[in-house]
Amino acid sequence: MPLSTTTRPPLFTMKFFLAAALLVATTSGAYVAPTTNYDRCLTPSEADDIATALSNGIDVDLFPDKVNPDQSSYWDMEYHGTYKILKNTQDTISTTYLLYQCGLSTMPFNETELAQFDSVFPVPYEGGIVVTATTQIPNVEILGRRDQISAFAITENLVSSPCLSQVLIPEGKEDGSVTILPLYNDTAVEDYLAANPDSLILGGSWDSAPKMKNKVVISDVGEDPQRAIDDGVDVNEAQAEWLEPVGSLFNQEKFAHTYNLERKQRYECHTDNAAQLAAVADDSRPKILWGYFSDYSSGFDAPASPNYYVTYAEHCQADLLIPEEGKEGSIDSWGYKYMTDEEWLEFGRDADVWIYPSDNFNKLLSQKNEYLQQFKAVQNEQVYDYQMSGGEGWFERRLAEYDIVLLDMCQVVGRNLETFPPHQRMWLRNVFTESPRTLGVCTDVDELFEPRHMECVRNDEAVNTDSDAPGISSEQPSSANQVGLAQAFLATMVSMLMWTVLA
Repeated sequence: MPLSTTTRPPLFTMKFFLAAALLVATTSGAYVAPTTNYDRCLTPSEADDIATALSNGIDVDLFPDKVNPDQSSYWDMEYHGTYKILKNTQDTISTTYLLYQCGLSTMPFNETELAQFDSVFPVPYEGGIVVTATTQIPNVEILGRRDQISAFAITENLVSSPCLSQVLIPEGKEDGSVTILPLYNDTAVEDYLAANPDSLILGGSWDSAPKMKNKVVISDVGEDPQRAIDDGVDVNEAQAEWLEPVGSLFNQEKFAHTYNLERKQRYECHTDNAAQLAAVADDSRPKILWGYFSDYSSGFDAPASPNYYVTYAEHCQADLLIPEEGKEGSIDSWGYKYMTDEEWLEFGRDADVWIYPSDNFNKLLSQKNEYLQQFKAVQNEQVYDYQMSGGEGWFERRLAEYDIVLLDMCQVVGRNLETFPPHQRMWLRNVFTESPRTLGVCTDVDELFEPRHMECVRNDEAVNTDSDAPGISSEQPSSANQVGLAQAFLATMVSMLMWTVLA
C-alpha cells in the first residue's frame, strides 16, 4: 500500500534530525586522537573534548610520536596520555621533569603531587631559553628554536653559530637580542629567572645547581665512554642522541628521531666503508698520534682510553696511540699528567698522522721546529688541528656533526670511499697547507639551521643519498590539521548517509 502524504512528513523530519544530530556530534563534540604530536597548545574545545573522554574512561594519547634511548645512558622518557616524564639519570644529576600538553583544562597532578618533579613545563614549550653551554646551541638550532634563545650564561666570544653571533648584546636585552649573563654564576641565572619566570634553563653535565627551578639538565657531554663500551653502544652516537629529549620539550620527537636516525645511518655507513677498504688494503693499520702542547703545563697532553676520539680511530680502522699505564708523563699539573719533549718524542715519533686538538701548533712549530722535524707526521706534513670550521666551532658543534668528524678522520688516514665530488673536510685542517676557517656567514638571523653533511655511498648501494637533512617543517600535517581532516571525512560520510536517508 502506498505511503500517504499525511504519514510521510513526520518520517522525513525524524530522519533529517537524526542525521543532522549525528553530523553535529561527529564534527564538534567527540575526541579524535591526534596522529602526530601537537605543535601548539590545545584549543578550549579540544581540551574540553579530552576532559570528557578521560571522564568517560576513554584512553587518550596526545603523544603518538615517542622517543626512548637507544645509545644514551643518562636519559629516559615515560608517556602517560596527556603528559610525559623526562628523567636525567646521570649519578650527579638525578632529576625528573614533568612535561604536560599545553592547553589542558585540568593539570594531571595537584599542587602536592607536583613537588615530586624538579621542573614542570607545558609543551610544546614556547618561552625563552637560557643556554649555559655552547654544545646546547646546535640542538636548539636544529629544532628550529633559535629565536627562543633569550640569554646565554657563557662568554659571547665562545659562540660560533653565525646567526647567533649577530644577536649577542653584552649590555643586555634589546629588541630581539640575547642577554649575556656571567659565566658559571648561578646567582645571576636565578636573578634572570626571577625577572623572566617563564624561562627554560638548559643545564649541563657538570651543573653546580641541577635542581634549580625551571632547569632541564642535558648530559650529552657527560656520556661515559667506558660505560658505552660496557653497554655495547657508541659514545658518539650516545652524545648526539640527546637531540631527542631536547626535542621532547617542543613535542618534536618525530623530527628529532628522524634527524638523529639519518645522522646515525651516515656514521655507520662511513664505518662500514672504512672496514671494507681496510679489508682489501695492502698496507698496515695507520697510527694516529693525538695530543697537543700545553703552554700552561709546559708539556704534551697525552690521550687517554676509552674516549670519543679512540672510537673514531677504531671506526676508521686505525690505531690511536695510547701510553702504557704508568707512562702517561712525568709532569704533574693540577692532577693531570703531561709528557716532556723527550717522552712525547719516544711515544709518537713514528705515527703516520698527528691530530693536534688545539689551535697553537704553528706557534709550537716556530718555537720547536728542529725538535718537531723528528716526527714522521711532521716530516710528511700530516698534522691536523680542528680549525677547519674555527677553533670554538669544534667545541660547539662537534657532538652534533659526529658523522662528519668521523669522515674527516677516515679521510686523513686513507680509509674513506672516494666520491665525486670528493669530501671536503669540515673539521680537521692540515696545519701546513690549509688556513683556519669558520662555520660560515649568516645572511639572515631568522634563516633555518642548515646541516652540513656529506652523503654516504657504499660500493654496492647508496645510503641516505639525499644530500639535504630533514627539514624543520614536516611534510606531515600538524596534529590540528590531522584532527580537522578526520572530522571532515566523518562529516562527509554522515552527509552521504543523510542524503541516502532522504532519497
